[in-house]
Amino acid sequence: MESQVSATDTVPTKLVLEHVSKWFRTSSLHVQALDDVTLRIAEGEFVCLVGPSGCGKSTLLNLIAGLDRADRGTVQADGQTISGPGPHRLMMFQEAALFPWLTVLGNVLFGLKLVKGLSASERREKAEYFLELVGLKR
Repeated sequence: MESQVSATDTVPTKLVLEHVSKWFRTSSLHVQALDDVTLRIAEGEFVCLVGPSGCGKSTLLNLIAGLDRADRGTVQADGQTISGPGPHRLMMFQEAALFPWLTVLGNVLFGLKLVKGLSASERREKAEYFLELVGLKR
């Protein structure tokens, strides 16, 4: 007996990379960082990129964050082509990128100052919500 899945049973795709390639070029050097990468990540899916230094992990994350553009292929989040940084995606760097003179709350509030249309109280409410979510409110 064949199993059938209806359209309502499928999980929405959140991130799609189709045939993505990326080169880094200088006058004397051409390095292909990514070659024809195709990837689909569904809503709620947890994905980990693993590989040796220089294999293209950071390049792929920079494309997804909108910090760089693919030379070939498409990168989409929620059905929209990623053409630059956006408020619905963010990048957590592996090295410390915090202001050591600010509190944890102060560091989160700093980033929220870039969100247009949020009052100071709305920024604080959002910051406290996310700090609670990850167990850092105290």
